[in-house]
Amino acid sequence: MTELELKHWLNRAFYADKKAKALDALAQQCRERAQGLTVNWECNDTGKSDSTQNGTENALMKLADIERKALDLRLECANILSETLAAIWKLEDDDLEAVLINRYVLYYTIEQTAEIMNYATSTVKNKIKKAIQKLCTKMS
Repeated sequence: MTELELKHWLNRAFYADKKAKALDALAQQCRERAQGLTVNWECNDTGKSDSTQNGTENALMKLADIERKALDLRLECANILSETLAAIWKLEDDDLEAVLINRYVLYYTIEQTAEIMNYATSTVKNKIKKAIQKLCTKMS
């Protein structure tokens, strides 16, 4: 595995998490839309067609589908994080592991990681590079 491929592999959880959050926002929007369709402001159902009920049913079915996809993606994200951590722990170097965990598991930026670990950003960049090189050899 090349360094670029490894970085892409390490970033899988980040993008799965972003997609799950987007699906959660979409589910919330669908939930609000479905609730809006079920509200009867006049408390008078007489003379109404079945289109409102069909619209509500369709909205609820769409909501259930999106929530199911979001749950599946969150489970996939948890599995990816587990794989990522298992790979990181192969480094057997606490400092390099901590840098990669901050960067690829907690999704901190290089600057945030530097602040948390009391390093200069250039030090964090060097440690990430060293960790990725070491991890490439261990995963080959």
